[in-house]
Amino acid sequence: MRPDMPGCSGRFNQEIFMKNRLTIISRVSITAIALGSLSFAWSAAGQNRSPSRTDSSASLSAKDKTFMRNAAKGGMMEVALGKLAREKGQSADVKKFGERMVTDHSKANNDLKAIAEKKASNCRARSQAKSGNQIRLTWMRW
Repeated sequence: MRPDMPGCSGRFNQEIFMKNRLTIISRVSITAIALGSLSFAWSAAGQNRSPSRTDSSASLSAKDKTFMRNAAKGGMMEVALGKLAREKGQSADVKKFGERMVTDHSKANNDLKAIAEKKASNCRARSQAKSGNQIRLTWMRW
């Protein structure tokens, strides 16, 4: 047998080994570069986010007010349905789900209420600096 034939421990096996090694190294390098690029892009995107909509200096638009009213109504309905499921449910799973609905939606309602109060107090503070008809107009818009 010649030493460069398959199955021999000659030059042929070294070439296969080196080709496999080169393939593995190139794949690992490409993966590392891709992950590095993604993490860089992800961190750059995180820095360009707009400020939070719950900032107390911002006033509420008509769409925001409508959303808050609808969210409050829906949240109260979910709490009521959760209580109904908790009290009238026949299986333990239904009662447990009802309890979770009450807990989760009550928390969401409280958060929404806090945001609404924060916005309302901000609106009141701005209106105190105004006088007469301007105050009435501010409250009518709110």
